[in-house]
Amino acid sequence: MPSMKKYIIVSIILLSTVLSQAQLFEISFDPVFRKSTGDIYPLALAGGLNQPQFSNIDLNKDGFQDLMVFDRTGNKILTFIATGGLNYRYEPSYEEFFPKGVEFVQLRDYDDDGLPDVFLYNGDSVVVYKNNTVSTPQFDSVRALKGLDKVSIVPFNPYKKLSQINGCIPAIVDIDGDGDLDYITNLNSIGSDLILNLNNSAERGAPLGDIDYEIIDKCYGGISEYSGELTINSPCYFPEVYKKKHSATKTLCFFDNDADGDLDLFYGSSEKSTNPVYYFENGKSDLAFYKDTFIRIDTAYFLQDDENQLAVAPAMSFVDVDNDGVKDMIMSSNERVKSAYPIKEANNAVLFLNKDATNNPDFQYNRNDFLVGDMIDFGGRTSPAFADLDADGDMDLIVATSGDHFYTADTMDFLVYYENIGTVNNPDFKLQDNNYLNLKQYEYQGMVPTFADIDADGDQDMLIGMADGRLSYFVNNGDAVNSLFQLQTDDFGAIQASGNAAPAFYDLDSDGKLDLLLGSYEGTIQYYKNRGTSSSPAFMLEDDSLGGIVINELIHQSILGPKGFYDTLVYQYYGYSAPQVVSWTNGSKSLAVGGEQGLVRLFDINQNLTADFDEKESYMHQSFTLNPYTKDWGIRVYPAAADLNNDGASDLLIGNLRGGLHYMAGKNPKTDNISDYLPSQEFNMAPNPTSNEVTFFTALKSELQYEIFSLSGQNIVSGSTMPGASVSLVDQLVNGVYIVRLSNGEGLFTPQRLVIVQ
Repeated sequence: MPSMKKYIIVSIILLSTVLSQAQLFEISFDPVFRKSTGDIYPLALAGGLNQPQFSNIDLNKDGFQDLMVFDRTGNKILTFIATGGLNYRYEPSYEEFFPKGVEFVQLRDYDDDGLPDVFLYNGDSVVVYKNNTVSTPQFDSVRALKGLDKVSIVPFNPYKKLSQINGCIPAIVDIDGDGDLDYITNLNSIGSDLILNLNNSAERGAPLGDIDYEIIDKCYGGISEYSGELTINSPCYFPEVYKKKHSATKTLCFFDNDADGDLDLFYGSSEKSTNPVYYFENGKSDLAFYKDTFIRIDTAYFLQDDENQLAVAPAMSFVDVDNDGVKDMIMSSNERVKSAYPIKEANNAVLFLNKDATNNPDFQYNRNDFLVGDMIDFGGRTSPAFADLDADGDMDLIVATSGDHFYTADTMDFLVYYENIGTVNNPDFKLQDNNYLNLKQYEYQGMVPTFADIDADGDQDMLIGMADGRLSYFVNNGDAVNSLFQLQTDDFGAIQASGNAAPAFYDLDSDGKLDLLLGSYEGTIQYYKNRGTSSSPAFMLEDDSLGGIVINELIHQSILGPKGFYDTLVYQYYGYSAPQVVSWTNGSKSLAVGGEQGLVRLFDINQNLTADFDEKESYMHQSFTLNPYTKDWGIRVYPAAADLNNDGASDLLIGNLRGGLHYMAGKNPKTDNISDYLPSQEFNMAPNPTSNEVTFFTALKSELQYEIFSLSGQNIVSGSTMPGASVSLVDQLVNGVYIVRLSNGEGLFTPQRLVIVQ
């Protein structure tokens, strides 16, 4: 009989094999991406950032502050683990725990229990979620927040929802130093006055968790505007009729700049691009005012060279970036109105490290591309495509992008070429050309490229879909080793999509000739059958809604019926469908379709091409809970399919509207029934590393017996628990690596490693 030590080691080796068959795709960071210099992007596949907001939270319970990032583009949450200094590791497994918000998501500890809670806007109300984390993050909805309006009193409607203006970012801060969190934001979109929602939890002697807001000031601090400039000591027009002023985006960040006990203010404004941030000094403490009164404006707080890096109306995040116990400042792009402003979508997260104290900061410029500089991030929309452009047997990469709006104004998409200098088993992409084929000269917009040997001459040709629905054909007049693409027509096959054409080639009817699949603005897939020959194709529309696929997102809408209005679900009028064919080792094929809603949806290709295709829903597994799900990548995603690791299953590289890339490694399906992909003898545990407790998660809900072994095979701890319940390890384990074995009435689970860090 083998020893326990040998059994554990063998089990660990088998672990990756068992897990690889548990889902159709899993998030991976295997492909290497290099700059033209050869340097590796450490966060290459984190997906890019456009309008990020940063908050601190210790996600993995290691005692260091990690980062939760909310990006307004697609309302996307991204999570990063601190690894020392200014270095972070992208860890998407934590993203699924956070509630979804729009406009802003901030972490603030409103009940003073040491755990940051979630404040967000859900499109209707400002909502708070309490952090009830024991092991893995858990946020439970508390309620929508309202304030008793004591300024504009309406007897029949005394409570008002906390104000949230599109594009503006509020401040959630203890403004009066009484221990509870107040809420300050802009009064409306046509003025610069501030509204103070004062939290009276502390004043009432109530628990801090019992939030009680009162609107006591709609001209907070005396800030207003005149002729496009922010002012102080301004007259207050409430409760009189409000005087209309300029519409603009405003952002707020309060901090004690001079250690005098009151909170000063950074006020971001889009009124003047040459003055993106105003500094307001609070004179309440120094001059013994009875309320917050701003007494000085500084329009040159930062050095001019540093200020030139700032976007208009930046999101301002006062967080500890380098884990030195002192809060730093990140000023990132926040504005999205491209018709009015040049928007910085790359080099758009300016980091100022604080070289003094949190309440007496000395902000020193560090870099203008915090996190984003370590990612593949071109700024705007990305659409990748694979092709072997040098006939070396591995797939090279072309990425179409609209680039940084600040420079391109989204009017001149371009291609970026990465050569695969790796192997068919281990891709390694090196940047070779950031304006491949010099396509900026054509001023194409909305480019979606695809490659195929369209004229059957042995090399790869290129077809590009465009925002206006046309297709541009570039014939390869070189050869398989040395490509030479030349524009042949901007009206390929006289094919015209409704808009945002997204082409892909595949022999759908297995007649030996390439057919054309075309996604579009409408969210369906058009099937063009090749009724010509391999060398002289003639693509004719066979089906304008292949497989009955419609990827437009369902939204709530009120519709007038015979008995009045009623609520129902309807499809959005746009979908931005983008199809790719993926292959499995069992010979089956699926359609992977990206789109506006941020999902890559998966459909079985039916041999009967006139029938509806069945969707494979929830084809991935969450890392901690093992629950099935489909990953939300943000908004408007474009997949590219290829078998990059030579395992017989297609992998997917995913572009998005944030200008970055994500990657999913394809797995080999066990059966045709998605329910059979669920694991039965695997478990997860968190936090890992841990200092004092751990929670086990399994798909089965029966009682568990656990044993924890040293690496030498010695049984250190054993006991029983239920899935989802915490197990205390205090005083039982010292720092080190251990092996955990779980079992229940149905057998053994695959052992896993546990790291203890005290």
